[in-house]
Amino acid sequence: MVLPSGVICVKWGIRIYVLADSASSYICTFIPYHGKITTDSLIKPDLPFTSRIVLLLYNNLKELWPDIRGHHLFTDRFYTSPTLAKELAALGCHLTGTLLSNRKDVPKIFKKAKLKKGEKIAFRSEDDILFLSWRDECVVSLLSTWSTSSSEAVSRKAKGTCQIQEVEKPSVVVHYTKNMGAVDTADQYTSSYCFLRKTLKWWRKLFFWGMEVSIINGYILYQENCKIQNKKPISHLRFRRQLLMELVGNFRQGTSATKRGRTSDSDKEQRLNGKLHIIVPHPEGKHKDCLVSSKRNVPGGRREAIYICETCDRNPGLHVGNCFKRYHTLKDFKE
Repeated sequence: MVLPSGVICVKWGIRIYVLADSASSYICTFIPYHGKITTDSLIKPDLPFTSRIVLLLYNNLKELWPDIRGHHLFTDRFYTSPTLAKELAALGCHLTGTLLSNRKDVPKIFKKAKLKKGEKIAFRSEDDILFLSWRDECVVSLLSTWSTSSSEAVSRKAKGTCQIQEVEKPSVVVHYTKNMGAVDTADQYTSSYCFLRKTLKWWRKLFFWGMEVSIINGYILYQENCKIQNKKPISHLRFRRQLLMELVGNFRQGTSATKRGRTSDSDKEQRLNGKLHIIVPHPEGKHKDCLVSSKRNVPGGRREAIYICETCDRNPGLHVGNCFKRYHTLKDFKE
């Protein structure tokens, strides 16, 4: 099971550390960052924060699926370190990731090496950790407890042209490139039809982001189920629309009597159906704005009525006479 670890955050937004499946981009677990509170709650307080956050994500994964074995984490250089590799190896988990050459316990030869394009240098430590640097357009350094220093031929477009060329790439680079994009894909999914709105309430933003993740995970599981049944899945947008309709159900019909605001299409069909409508005093003796003559946006324009239409589901407030007639005969009933 290959699981990339990464962080999702936007400028002025909430930082969220995420562990996602590389094959499907299914978000397995995540940790919102709340500053010192989050730091103090992490496991292994003697380790660097970047290692502790990955270890906690992996620990959460193990609690969710304790029987699964053979995990392989892919991390970027913000997290990758020999310390993290040793800790994960003790838990039976492999690690592959890009690496900063100035990390603690990185061989000094990597800091001083000057490579020409296409050259590489590799070193395996006593802890069976592979350190590899390879130069393409720039130097790329990686750490892995799973890969070897071997290379393989890869086809790609030549820079500035449309010609295909064969390039020898280290296998660890190929493997890392293939499996690292899941967190970015999950972030792209959550941004495609995002319903988040600007708010100063952090808990509200986090709640709706959680809803987005639930929808995305649901769509991913739906796609996997379609593969098993050899069916063609519907589009992401159609899935969201269908999910929305199923969640709403007949809620509008059941609560329209207490709902305020603009009239919907169903209200229009009901009030203009040409059938008998009965006007009665409000059963609780309350006053309601007359939908025809009341104008709250005009100073002194509010008009209250003690009568409602008993037949319409919304039970609109109406004055007896002209207001009642206009509401049930005209499409544009406002005076």
